Amino acid sequence: MKPNRPNPERIRFYAILLAALLGLGGTVARAEQIILHLHNGDHLTGTLVSEDTNRVTLATSWIKELTVPRSAIKQRETVPPPPPPPAPPPVVVNKPPVTNVVAVAKPPTPVPPPVKPAGPKLWKASLTLGTDMQFGQIDRQLYYSRFKLTYERPYKSTPQKFFRSIFDYAVDYGESAGIRSANRMDGSVKTDFDIGKRWFLYNLGGAGYDEIRKIDLHYEDGPGVGYHLFTLPKFVANVEAGGNYQVQERRGSPDAKNFFFRLGEDVTWKIGSKLTLREKLEFTPRAEDLGRYRFRFDSSLDFPLWKNITMTLSFLDLYDTDPPGRVSRNELLVRSALTITF
Repeated sequence: MKPNRPNPERIRFYAILLAALLGLGGTVARAEQIILHLHNGDHLTGTLVSEDTNRVTLATSWIKELTVPRSAIKQRETVPPPPPPPAPPPVVVNKPPVTNVVAVAKPPTPVPPPVKPAGPKLWKASLTLGTDMQFGQIDRQLYYSRFKLTYERPYKSTPQKFFRSIFDYAVDYGESAGIRSANRMDGSVKTDFDIGKRWFLYNLGGAGYDEIRKIDLHYEDGPGVGYHLFTLPKFVANVEAGGNYQVQERRGSPDAKNFFFRLGEDVTWKIGSKLTLREKLEFTPRAEDLGRYRFRFDSSLDFPLWKNITMTLSFLDLYDTDPPGRVSRNELLVRSALTITF
């Protein structure tokens, strides 16, 4: 009987299987990440290559094989493998619920109404204040004030034509050496309206008194016709002709009640960008005796100081061939004042 001998083929199979297992184990060992804490306080992190009873070999990012004696190792720590990446969340498609939606038409955006341009300024006003004072051997005080209000409206059909109404009110009061030298008040209202390209009709009325000229009360009224002689941007001139009934209640002499013819003119001239010259003249001869008349000349020169404040130098000349009592026929006033326009 033959003794049992090992089968060479079987031995070769087990050797190959053992080598494969050892290789797999080495691969697993090499894939293990560890941290070595040394006695000197340092620590090393790497992949385990091999180890035995005396040393441990690591592969780090800066050296392929690093051998560390076991006597230098204080502690060994295995680095856990990183967790697998989270699975992406499932894609959920939200379908809108089906409902019975009724389409509603969007209302049109409202269009704002057009901005109406500002109309012309209908009212204009000016206030003039002046004073003349002297204190010394002879004391003198003179106060002067004038208020003018104008209403001017263009016609809707023809804006080049206007309806106008002008209210003019002036007061003078003064004393010289304790004697009253001025005490006068005059007011007038003039209304006119254009009837053609240049022609216009007017009516003029006024009232007042003058204590120094011994007129306790005077008033007048009368219509007329006028003509726009020049209507340039910087130069305006008008001429007028009409009738005027005047009454003077005099102190110390008979009252005067007469009908006069009236001839007048007025000019406004803007001299450059600063000066403005205004001038008005009235000549009223008596109807039954043209040699007896009254004359009034009123002029002013305006110079702007600041915004709506103007320095005004004015001249007023009054002449009457038949004055009350022994009053002088002519009176001339020269005044300076400040005018406020608004």
